[in-house]
Amino acid sequence: MSDHLLSIIHQYKNDQESVYNTWFINNEERLKAFRSIRRGVLQVIEDIKSKRFGNDFKGSSLEFVLSCITEQKQVFEGASHPFYWKPKLRIPDIYENQSNKIAFGQFLENCIHAKNEEQVVKEIEKLDALKIKGLGPAVASILYFLHPTWIPPFNTAIINGFNYLFKDKKIRQLGRIPEDQGGHYGHEPPTLQ
Repeated sequence: MSDHLLSIIHQYKNDQESVYNTWFINNEERLKAFRSIRRGVLQVIEDIKSKRFGNDFKGSSLEFVLSCITEQKQVFEGASHPFYWKPKLRIPDIYENQSNKIAFGQFLENCIHAKNEEQVVKEIEKLDALKIKGLGPAVASILYFLHPTWIPPFNTAIINGFNYLFKDKKIRQLGRIPEDQGGHYGHEPPTLQ
């Protein structure tokens, strides 16, 4: 590991106000959030299967999940925004399109029950192949709370930090990793278009 990277890690760990020290280390509230979000995702899956999942984000079990996520520090502050129903744009296309709704529910169910990282990546790729409008990096935020050791938290600031740490622009924007940059998810955070 380079001296540059070691210096940044050391500085971050020693900063008592860093998210590392205020949220990641020994925080009982964080652990409660993981349990609540997991139960909420199970409710989303059940609502979709039983056709109780409505045509709007407001009042849905998905709103509960994203509310729990957005309460978790600034890292997840805007995670719910992509899930708000925007009728004029028809995004995200999981509220009116029954096939997309079922695919999203199946994706969540397969991910919550996944036994290894490869299964989750396979599910991400399957969902991405469906090209459901509006399902973006917010899905990665949900996945982080299901499998925090497999899927990293993900937002624009994290992309910028990743690029700064590695002195590279491997990831240029939220969304997909372009084909000319390897096209496969590799070790970069997996996200959905």
